[in-house]
Amino acid sequence: MKRLSAFLVLIFAVAAIAQTGPPQQNRLPASDPWAFGPQNNTWNPSWNSRPNPSRGACIYTAVNFQGNHFCVRAGDSLPNLPGRFGNNISSIQVFGRPRVQIFDSRNFRGGNTMITSNIPDLRRIRFRGGQTWNNRIVSLIVR
Repeated sequence: MKRLSAFLVLIFAVAAIAQTGPPQQNRLPASDPWAFGPQNNTWNPSWNSRPNPSRGACIYTAVNFQGNHFCVRAGDSLPNLPGRFGNNISSIQVFGRPRVQIFDSRNFRGGNTMITSNIPDLRRIRFRGGQTWNNRIVSLIVR
């Protein structure tokens, strides 16, 4: 009887696993409009009307938080900006006090600086050699 009980418990456990499938650890939540992943790095015009993240940053192609944009949640990192955003960023708006580290090369390389507040005009943030960060960002990390 004990063997039969153990066998039935095993059968029910296998059936439950088969019904629910494997753990979805690497899947992006469908309800999160700013979840980036391998298939989600192409800019879409609908991004202009999505809600701002509660903690993260929105990246704009024009000064004063204008133009096309996309947002990144705290904890995300983009080794290459989506669409044609690379070297085409002019303002950054932050939400929930994140730290945004910006880089002038792919894969978090080259010159970098940390942004902790809204930057309505990246021409005001000095880079090196008399240059500014306007139209220079290629990758970023939001912490």
